[in-house]
Amino acid sequence: MGTLMSVMCLCVYENVVFSQPTAWLLHYDGLGRLMQARGPKPWRTPAERQILQAARYYITLSAGHQRRHCFLDQPQWESTRCLPEGETPDKIDILYDIFAQPPGIIADYDNIRKASVTDPVAVEVLRNRTQSLIDKLHEWYRNMPWVCTTDPTMREHSGIPLPDDPMECVALAISYAMLLCLVQPCEYLGISLFPESSMEATSNIDQNSKNKFLALEICRFANWALRGQASASYALLLVYPLQIAWFCVQNSEEDLRNVRVIMNSVVADSYGFELGRMRHWDETSLDQGRYGFLY
Repeated sequence: MGTLMSVMCLCVYENVVFSQPTAWLLHYDGLGRLMQARGPKPWRTPAERQILQAARYYITLSAGHQRRHCFLDQPQWESTRCLPEGETPDKIDILYDIFAQPPGIIADYDNIRKASVTDPVAVEVLRNRTQSLIDKLHEWYRNMPWVCTTDPTMREHSGIPLPDDPMECVALAISYAMLLCLVQPCEYLGISLFPESSMEATSNIDQNSKNKFLALEICRFANWALRGQASASYALLLVYPLQIAWFCVQNSEEDLRNVRVIMNSVVADSYGFELGRMRHWDETSLDQGRYGFLY
């Protein structure tokens, strides 16, 4: 556990100093190798649970940016199997179980598209996996409780305020970033990101507008989570969803201004996470998310 902690400190350090464009990714990847070598052992103490919970997030980000399967998507790594007997997973634990799935879906989507001949069986298997993931995510929203929809009428009548718990707002931001990363695979597979009940009301809304809505919601969640004297850990967790939001609104100067304020003035300047500063990356970069989780 001491070695894991040391590498996690390096992960945080690279978020602060941003010494080299891919240094953070190397540490995240190294953390994954250590965790995999440790195996899916039970989390014995609250402190150990907190450490391993954070490690799961870093490891999934590493796999996603490299567009490859994450070992955490295997059943033996699910939080319900790693907790001490009698304990139940938190909302964020369940979300991280779901979050471990998209890197593999994106990797398989890439493989199908690159193949010279499309394998209909592989496509159907991926479609079923992806639909199952979307269903699990919306079940997680219902248990939050939260309504994830681009239908303005449904949002207006849901009557659900933003959560008081900043960590739940962070979790919502992560989940919306996850949906944005699944837009291309879902379009290819003919899968809706949102419940069927909202499809008719939003059929006249194009995908770019839906993407923009999700991105601006990420900003709203981030602002709410970071209000007042928020913990720096929230800002660190929000680096990924805010980078995804940045990519989706980069063609709108007004919306980009809102993202820039959060990323530069709050995450980077106030909390010191230089990796969270808004940057324009070249096409060889994996740091942004644009060339990792997203094209």
